Amino acid sequence: MINQFLRNIKLLQNVKQLVLGNATADIDSCVGSILLAYHMTKFNIPTAPIINYNRQSFGFHFETINLFNVDDLIFINDVDLNQYDLILYDHNDKKYTNNQIGCIDHHEDKGQQFNQFKKIEKVGSAITLVAEYMQLDKNYKCKQEIVEISQLIMKTILIDTFNFQQNQYQIRWVDKDKQIFDLCHSFYPQFNAQMEYQYLTDLKYDVKLNLQLSLSQQLLKDYKKFYTVGYCVIFIKLQDLLQKYNENQLINEFNEFMIREECKTLIVFFIHQENEYIQRSMMIYGDNQLQIINQLAKLKFEQQQSPIGNSLLLKDIDNVYSRKIIEPLISQLFHD
Repeated sequence: MINQFLRNIKLLQNVKQLVLGNATADIDSCVGSILLAYHMTKFNIPTAPIINYNRQSFGFHFETINLFNVDDLIFINDVDLNQYDLILYDHNDKKYTNNQIGCIDHHEDKGQQFNQFKKIEKVGSAITLVAEYMQLDKNYKCKQEIVEISQLIMKTILIDTFNFQQNQYQIRWVDKDKQIFDLCHSFYPQFNAQMEYQYLTDLKYDVKLNLQLSLSQQLLKDYKKFYTVGYCVIFIKLQDLLQKYNENQLINEFNEFMIREECKTLIVFFIHQENEYIQRSMMIYGDNQLQIINQLAKLKFEQQQSPIGNSLLLKDIDNVYSRKIIEPLISQLFHD
């Protein structure tokens, strides 16, 4: 049903508004924007989901690419946003047009105003807020439909919450995420959470697949910029990256990337899976290292010897500090 919706809505016939996910186009951003648009089309106004990413690069998202037929998706370069009312999903910081009517998000509120509605709440997965908005138990009585929707929601929540690992409680997930997951599971009890989570994370953190990408592609895969600081998430260990690139190659690539993106500082999060648990470290490269490290002084990092010049390497002791936590703290430096 969802795939048929995507094929139909892609024609943009009678479409009045768009749902635009965030620029990382991760599984939450893609699935959530699609389901929100599906619900709005079903009950209100014909609405198309827009993938906020480059069509040619979308295949870099190994855990998301097989959920939908890419030919059925609309990417940001395929449409003129100014021709439609716009709803932001999974981000609230950018002004794309003057017709931004609404927002559903779980990131730090950047203070932007929307004409009709604004729902920002700190949950683990933004799709939790979409599922709440859809009122699944009230509005979806067709068995095939609710099973398809529930599976997409559960897969997304599993990835965002790290399958509800206890050390991530109140950081990567909250009670509402679990409540929505359990509701969806009641619609499809056959869903094997552990098996699905393992399958998706094996794809996401696959060292061989990630190293097949160029370093520039890895840096852009999950990238955001705030002020003059670029934030990249790379889904392998730094040591794995050093198997392919030497120090000088990494420095040259970082410098070229920062020139293209007009950054003065690059924050690179290295994330990998080890014994079913997520491990994190963070590199600060370029300017403002001392100010940033002082700003993060209250967080539990262990400074390590960095193999890359002009950088600091920090081990995340509790493996909990995502970009969603780090960015607002660093941005406060520039805001002040």
